[in-house]
Amino acid sequence: MENEKTKSNLSLVKCLARRESRKVRDTVTKEVLREGSLAVCRLILESSHWMQAEQIMLYMPLPDELDIKPLLFNGLKNKKRVALPRFSIRNNVYEISEISSLNSLVAGKFGISEPSKTSKNMDMMQLDLVIICGLAFDRLGGRLGRGGGFFDRLLSETNAKKCGVCFDQQVHAAVPMEKHDIKMDMIATPSGWLVPPPT
Repeated sequence: MENEKTKSNLSLVKCLARRESRKVRDTVTKEVLREGSLAVCRLILESSHWMQAEQIMLYMPLPDELDIKPLLFNGLKNKKRVALPRFSIRNNVYEISEISSLNSLVAGKFGISEPSKTSKNMDMMQLDLVIICGLAFDRLGGRLGRGGGFFDRLLSETNAKKCGVCFDQQVHAAVPMEKHDIKMDMIATPSGWLVPPPT
């Protein structure tokens, strides 16, 4: 009974944290978004983890998220195997599919561009590096997603290094975490590494 109460309280805390995080995110101007996105991409491109990774999962950004398309283009140009999440309506989960171009993407269930159904699926265990956004992050590697746990389930299926990306405004003192929530190995912000890459 106590565990259920604790879980319920934590869920409420996360719900409130998401609400506040969205308010903060909405204050990010187009200029901050553009400059912050470029700064984060440069930071990651200069990291040894990016240079050494051969198989990478990235994401297609929504208008209010860090734009990491330069990483997508760089990965494809340098012949890395680049994968994006694709929502499986039948299984109600995210899977990943390899892409060779952004031109082949289609509108997904949540309005996010994703690989088509004919794209080749990749195994999460094949990945070397995952780049993922969120609503909030902290210095211990905590990540607060949009809710639903879709990406935590996906991230639990890989041993790849996990790199969170966020604006400086999205850094919190502490992010509420449950057992199933996946921590980041490193977190990149426009100001630098919030959580430095592991050596």
